[in-house]
Amino acid sequence: MIYIVKAYKKPKSKDDSIRQSELDLIEAQRLFDQQQVGDDDISLFGIGGAYELLGDMSGKDKCRLYEIGRQALERQLPLIKGDSYTAYGKTVPLEPLRAEIRKHLEAVNKKSASASCQVH
Repeated sequence: MIYIVKAYKKPKSKDDSIRQSELDLIEAQRLFDQQQVGDDDISLFGIGGAYELLGDMSGKDKCRLYEIGRQALERQLPLIKGDSYTAYGKTVPLEPLRAEIRKHLEAVNKKSASASCQVH
């Protein structure tokens, strides 16, 4: 996340910051893929959202970054099971989370289309 902020604030080193941020996201996704995933894990939502931001900032890799973000968001949706999640005595409905993921997925698809990317 630090490199994403740096890319926004320091345009001269934006490409470097985007590249470094992507390396961090690749590692995060590798760690996610190696773990036992529970119903409460929303890591892919964060990874997909971060790739969306990188795509927004990128000039030349926009389509590739949006596609990786789209894939992460699509993988996340079926992992959120049930109507609610309860922890520490508090119950949280899951449909608003699903709606938020779908909203980002729709945004990534629109941005991809606007950038003339091949939408899959």
